[in-house]
Amino acid sequence: MEKAFVAIPADLKAKLLSVAVPTISAVLFKKGFNSRFFAGLQPLSEKASRFCGPAWTVRAIPVREDLRAKIASGELPSPNRQAFDSTPAGAVLVCGSGLNPDVAVMGDIITTSLMVRGVAGAVIDTGVSDANLIATMAFPMVCTGSAPVSSFAKVMVIDHGLPIGVGNVAVFPGDIIVGDPNGAVCIPRDIAEAVADAAVEQEALEAFILARVHAGAALEGTYPPNADTMAAYRSARAAQKPH
Repeated sequence: MEKAFVAIPADLKAKLLSVAVPTISAVLFKKGFNSRFFAGLQPLSEKASRFCGPAWTVRAIPVREDLRAKIASGELPSPNRQAFDSTPAGAVLVCGSGLNPDVAVMGDIITTSLMVRGVAGAVIDTGVSDANLIATMAFPMVCTGSAPVSSFAKVMVIDHGLPIGVGNVAVFPGDIIVGDPNGAVCIPRDIAEAVADAAVEQEALEAFILARVHAGAALEGTYPPNADTMAAYRSARAAQKPH
């Protein structure tokens, strides 16, 4: 049964959008999650690359020719259109096909449809058609690149709203997807608040360390920080907080 869509609380979304994907990935690694980054997938445009939203999962499998023919003729409904049309505003469409960079599950028309309905972005393990046009849109697209060949050449969307695999990343409906110019990462929903808080704190620490390195501090004892550096950081952090 398709899992009900649940939006992300505004304060959590703001925190996740304030930190970089590599920071989130590093925090997840410390928590024992080393398979959360969508390796091999890149944003088409740096100008439209920062996004955050719950995963709306779409599953594609190797094509079966008889079903492909019936869908193309209209004899069967299109699971592709059903999956894309039902993507809620604020969600991130995530499509797993088993990694097929030489075909495209979407192009500029489907992308436009998602964009005008307020979908937050898309992460797909195929290419896209009309990549040059999608790259100019105000819609974050993370994919394998340009592939102006219909997905029907190899794969077909079969269902949505179920757990999927995108490369080595298991994505469950409602997991939180965050993207920026570095790519995209998947956060299990039940640890998202803890990950966000830790990522905000990690970036504050890294800013402190970077300032020290700019001032000429040696890496030894500064990065990673030793006890003295951490004590100095905590003191500086406490002075920044309102009393």
